[in-house]
Amino acid sequence: MAKSQVQFTKDNEYYTPKKFVERFGRFDYDPATTPEKAVEFGIKHYDTIETDGLSKDWSPYRRIWINPPFTVKHKFLEKAYETYRQVKNEIYILFPIEFITTARFHNVALGGKLFIPNGRIAFESGLGKKSSSPAFGSVVLKIQDTWEMVLIDIKKEV
Repeated sequence: MAKSQVQFTKDNEYYTPKKFVERFGRFDYDPATTPEKAVEFGIKHYDTIETDGLSKDWSPYRRIWINPPFTVKHKFLEKAYETYRQVKNEIYILFPIEFITTARFHNVALGGKLFIPNGRIAFESGLGKKSSSPAFGSVVLKIQDTWEMVLIDIKKEV
C-alpha cells in the first residue's frame, strides 16, 4: 500500500544532527558534507558536492562518517566496501532503512553492524526548510566482515 501523504523532492540537503553522529564517536573524514557541518562535527578532512568525495581515495582515513545524498547512496556504499576491503577502516553510513531490503544493497553489502534507532531522526534541512522527521526511518551501517544488529535509543534525543 502506497503512502499517500509522502512527498518526495530532489532535495539531497538534509544533515544528520550532531548529537546523533556523536554516539558513534569522532571521525576524521566525511566524503559528503559541507564545510559548515565538517567544522561543527570537528571533521578535519572532508569533501563536498563540488569536490566530489566519490572520486577521492578514502584509504588514508581511519574513521569515516557518511550521510550520502540519498539519490546516489548506492555509489557511496560501493566505494565504502571497496575501501574497507583494502584497509579495514571504520566506515559508518546512514541510509533510509528501506534501502537495506533492496537487491542493490545485498549485491554489495557483505557484512556490517546495523544500528537501528527506535524512532526517526529529525534531520536538519540545508535549504532552510523547517526540520521535521522524514517520512521514512533510517539506519546506520558500520561496515565489517560479519553481520550483527544493535537497537539504539534515540527517544531521549528527539
